[in-house]
Amino acid sequence: MKFNILIILIISLFINELRAVNCPNGAAIANGQSDTGAADINTCTHCQKHFYFNGGNPAGQAPGAAQFNPGVSQCIACQVHKADSQHRQGGDANLAAQCSNLCPAGTAVEDGQPTFTQSLSQCVNCKANFYFNGGNPTGQAPGAGQFDPTQLIVNPDNNPEVPNVSGPNGQCVACQVNKSDSQLRPGAQANLATQCNNECPTGTAIQDGAIFIYTQSISQCTFCKVDFYFNGGNPSAQNPGNGQFTPGQLIVNPDAATVAQIPMVPGPNSKCVACESKKTNSQSRSGLEANLAAQCGTECPAGTLVTDGVTPTYTVSLSQCVNCKAGFYQNSNFEAGKSQCNKCAVSKTGSASVPGNSATSATQCQNDCPAGTVVDDGTSTNFVALASECTKCQANFYASKTSGFAAGTDTCTECSKKLTSGATAKLYAEATQKAQCASSTFAKFLSMSLIFISFYLL
Repeated sequence: MKFNILIILIISLFINELRAVNCPNGAAIANGQSDTGAADINTCTHCQKHFYFNGGNPAGQAPGAAQFNPGVSQCIACQVHKADSQHRQGGDANLAAQCSNLCPAGTAVEDGQPTFTQSLSQCVNCKANFYFNGGNPTGQAPGAGQFDPTQLIVNPDNNPEVPNVSGPNGQCVACQVNKSDSQLRPGAQANLATQCNNECPTGTAIQDGAIFIYTQSISQCTFCKVDFYFNGGNPSAQNPGNGQFTPGQLIVNPDAATVAQIPMVPGPNSKCVACESKKTNSQSRSGLEANLAAQCGTECPAGTLVTDGVTPTYTVSLSQCVNCKAGFYQNSNFEAGKSQCNKCAVSKTGSASVPGNSATSATQCQNDCPAGTVVDDGTSTNFVALASECTKCQANFYASKTSGFAAGTDTCTECSKKLTSGATAKLYAEATQKAQCASSTFAKFLSMSLIFISFYLL
């Protein structure tokens, strides 16, 4: 009897197995199996993991309006698997719940969103500050690939749950330095120049020294431009820093709080600073070799020296040029590094290098006018720059020569009898003895006598 019952059970199971049918494509029963295990196909109420119900429409189309119909509705395979996907009731098993609907790295759909609602083929744009590099990573030469957001490759991580991932031809790579006006752009048009700031850091150039934009990576900017030098990471006019020239150095933007779209900027060790004074025949030079002396003119302005009073060249900044040389002067407001000092016509004995604001012509130069002469103001016996400024005879002095007076060389003679009033300095040609000096008593008597005789004869 027991054997009969066992035989009947085996036969019953065999018949049921024969009568069992598979669920529609991608569908499953509640336990996740793709067949009912029974004759009732209406128990196919779920989608398998990595499958989704698209409202009755095919893969890649917008979801249809159909309701999930157990035993009839099919579920569609995801383009890209989702690691935590699970079998789910058909009405809830939409694309976002079952599949990875993230656009490939750096891409977006038409409205800029990074997720697609139908298919990877919607991810046609590179996001702002991302570009398509022909399938190659950031910083490399552009590859030969054509932009294709649907490209899938075998997952290099060998994850059985996610066997395929987006390929390099479907991805956009991040800019090294963002561009303030970068925008969403079709992948086929989104190159480095359109999407990123590809200008070399301040004062730098690529190897030929004449091109200031890079075509692959900011690390191509290895030269300092003409009239620029590397100051160890410090700004110009400061002591050189300890930094090593590092093409491509990027740092967090100190203004990122107000310029959020540009989080990274070139660092100080990737920049060259402008020379204060240009050098004749300066040339572009590798940043590792482009120091101040190699790239810039380091001579102090004419007639000036650094603080040691000997050296006419600066090592850090023009502002080191604070002294006038011995025998040089500056009578106007002296500004270190900008003002020149003028050479005395005749240096004063014992003249020395002194700070420019103390180096007047009076302290530095032998500037006494020749005896009896003054400058044009009629009072000063010291000239400023040239002895030829001594153009007048002093009051109560007269020209020693009647012609051929040479200002700065010839002298004027002191009157033996001085005027008691009305005495003034006069130009040499006008400074006759008669004009400058008082007449003698005899001369006055003779003059009066001649006048009297003239009247008598009349």
